[in-house]
Amino acid sequence: MKKLYVLLMGLMVLITSSCVKESENAYIPDLPAATVSGYEKAYTVFTHQDQLDITPAVSDERSYNYYWTVFSNNYTVGSGIIPKGDTISRSKDLHYEVLLNPGAYTLVLNLKNRITGVTQMITSALSVSTLTMTGWYILKDDGNKTDFDFIYPTGRIDNWMANFNDGKGLTGKSIKAVFSGSFKNSLKSTDLYSVMIAITDQDAAIFRLDNGKRVMGFDDMFFTRPDVKKPQNILQPMADNNVFLINDNKLFTLTKGTLFASPPLSTYKISPVAAIAARGIFFDDNSKSMVFSDNGTFALPGANGALVKNMNADMIWAGGYAGLRSAALTLFRKPTGEGLLIRMNASYGPLAGSGDMILGTKVVPATHGLMSADAIGGNYDSDYIYYAKGNNIYMTDFTSISENLQVTLPQGEVVTCIQHIKYPQPAAGVTTTVDFLAIASYQSGKYKVWLHKISSIGTIQQLSKPDFEGQGKVSCLNYVEKGNGSRVF
Repeated sequence: MKKLYVLLMGLMVLITSSCVKESENAYIPDLPAATVSGYEKAYTVFTHQDQLDITPAVSDERSYNYYWTVFSNNYTVGSGIIPKGDTISRSKDLHYEVLLNPGAYTLVLNLKNRITGVTQMITSALSVSTLTMTGWYILKDDGNKTDFDFIYPTGRIDNWMANFNDGKGLTGKSIKAVFSGSFKNSLKSTDLYSVMIAITDQDAAIFRLDNGKRVMGFDDMFFTRPDVKKPQNILQPMADNNVFLINDNKLFTLTKGTLFASPPLSTYKISPVAAIAARGIFFDDNSKSMVFSDNGTFALPGANGALVKNMNADMIWAGGYAGLRSAALTLFRKPTGEGLLIRMNASYGPLAGSGDMILGTKVVPATHGLMSADAIGGNYDSDYIYYAKGNNIYMTDFTSISENLQVTLPQGEVVTCIQHIKYPQPAAGVTTTVDFLAIASYQSGKYKVWLHKISSIGTIQQLSKPDFEGQGKVSCLNYVEKGNGSRVF
């Protein structure tokens, strides 16, 4: 073990028969350093899970006062910033409930000699990990309160928000959650961390992924707080430094390190139905037109998007597939009940008015199950759409619009959520580690989540049992791995 010796300010002047000196001639006897055993060179613990118990054996034990300190290694050498340690115990034996943020630390056992006042510091490397960085975040509610159930490879943490925030979740019925990386508290901050942002019909909050702590609530995430608290959708755009929030049919943009800005002055009434591709794809319910946004400013479609301007229809579903595919599918309902399915090239050029944006359209009969579905989900890889009617799951495709029954859930199950979960975000040279069509159902106060493998032609197979079960009704699922996640599809 590496031993460091620090001579503290204001050492006691010894007054004993063997060393009686005037103050200007005082000296400190050269006493032997303590020998310590039972203290390892390195420790690894899980925050909010483990207790660090160390009972070192110290030679001449009664000659010392003891205290333990911990120093974060999250600083830059030579930056002028001197790390400050936190005292976590004032006894020889350490029994510490680990509540530190994940990261690398230096743990120090301090032995202060009662005669000399000299402190002997014995260091150890402390690695703090967390269970919350790999697994499934399941957003659910009981009709009045919303929370996550977090399921990781070897266990689960039910009511994750409440678990890390003194029993507090979110008020209202759950709507959606998104993963957002590289979050920070200010524009100049170098402390970057990943978050989950969750919204309900009455509330919103941002939570650190590594320690579960709530870092912002609805009331403190805006420059100017909206008069009406009515979150409707949350989206992580391609520009990772921004986050979109639709509240009370207005679009707000958060730049990481600041707050949600007030919406621009406009006559737009933004629909809660929206999608992300190279730009944010939104719909104005006043003009019945699509609008696009990069950072809170609006742009109407160019001449290549005349079809989606001044429509006599409402947008009822949108699937955006950012990145490699750069595509979008949008479904509209006309006053007659008939549907219009539009396939779009959603890369930046077409959305900015250059090149073909509308790649095809299909009329969907009013009697088609898609037009009265309980839940709808897309497919990142192909133009397949999945939808639920009661406990039956169907698949259709853009080309044929045929209705193909895929699976039937147990009697009484009502589908509340269908999502294509892919991790990581598809990109050139990236290998997918998770690829499921996730279906959440609800019955008698309990949820079930079914993770279906998708075939090359988009089909899914019946499962004998759900992968996850719990209390409440599920509205959204997010998967994270080693602190990283992808968009919700």
